[in-house]
Amino acid sequence: MKTAVFTADSNGAYPIPAVKGGAVQCLVEHLIKENNRQQLIDMTIVSFYNAEAERKSLEYPNVSFVWIRVPSLIKKLDTFVFFIIRKFFKKKKSISFRTIFSLLYFIVKSSSLLKRNHYDKIIIENNIPLAWIVRLSQYTGEVFYHFHNLPRTNAFCKSVFNTCEYLCVSDFVADEIKKENSPIGPIQEEKVSVLKNCVDTELFTVKSFDVNTIKCRYGIRNDEKIILYVGRLSEEKGIDKLLESLRYVKSSNYKVLIVGSLIYGLAEKDQYQEYIEALACEYRDRIVFTGYISQSELPDLYNNADVAVLPSIWQEPAGLTMVEAMACGLPVITTQSGGIPEYVADCGFVLPINVDLPRNIAEKIDLLFSDAELRKTLSEKAVKRVEENFTTEKYFENFCNAIL
Repeated sequence: MKTAVFTADSNGAYPIPAVKGGAVQCLVEHLIKENNRQQLIDMTIVSFYNAEAERKSLEYPNVSFVWIRVPSLIKKLDTFVFFIIRKFFKKKKSISFRTIFSLLYFIVKSSSLLKRNHYDKIIIENNIPLAWIVRLSQYTGEVFYHFHNLPRTNAFCKSVFNTCEYLCVSDFVADEIKKENSPIGPIQEEKVSVLKNCVDTELFTVKSFDVNTIKCRYGIRNDEKIILYVGRLSEEKGIDKLLESLRYVKSSNYKVLIVGSLIYGLAEKDQYQEYIEALACEYRDRIVFTGYISQSELPDLYNNADVAVLPSIWQEPAGLTMVEAMACGLPVITTQSGGIPEYVADCGFVLPINVDLPRNIAEKIDLLFSDAELRKTLSEKAVKRVEENFTTEKYFENFCNAIL
């Protein structure tokens, strides 16, 4: 079975293998890695070109790669448009326009590829506009759309979506696309499969690290506890709720380690980022911003933190960072958001999203700081849940069952 996987985004043109990060890109690489080992699918990955990604692709000789090389003129146009959006339209979610013209170029080149080559099945990873690859190429084989987020539009490709089958990262996403008001729906029950996310449990696992080395790196005293946040510094991820919760934390012996980007690296900031900076300034002695941290380094932080707080306030389709934390045995405080409860279950604190969220986060932080036995219990339950449900082997098995 000859299968092509198309993956492209408009918020960074991240390549596969996931050398620049990206949750979707990391998940696709897990499929690549397992398929390279098991060789169950004749798989072709269509990705934005990146020299480092091309070098890493050599680690997967049993998987084919097609690279879309974006001309420098289009990249410059992306840079100019992104600058204009950030400077003059601060209320817009500007990250969605970061590489919009590169995405359009990817669609055109990929549709040409489909016209020239035969594939029995294609998998489109997440991005709604990629439906134009099918429309422009007039591809007639099986199409699977792998939704990592809720669709907000049908990109004028309703005819394409009427013929697709769907892989959804949670029951929440599956239920949403079946509704009458879904932009692509309603989708029939028999066309939908749930494919829960995974983490690399060889990388994200309980390990012994020299905690003093980690604390020294970030200027944290040896006796201070670590509250860890990992994720984008964007409004929907609720980082402001974590910072607001510090007003109510009774303990005084801690630091907040914020792992993520999209706040200090850009000249023009949107209104939300300006608000975050103001909050962070209020607690400057308690907060450490690390910027982007590679996947290979994250387990060190998870293993040496005392609690992970991931307070999404939008309808998070699934969430991956809480599963990474759970795999490392780190107690999690998160929210009743979208598909998150399906992943965390009773292995952490899943809080309602309301006006009391900051105060409730603080209460659970203090509880975990003071109750070592509770931390141990949640840690053991979390590790067991990940090992039983969210490994890369299980992910690939479920993927194959859904598309074969």
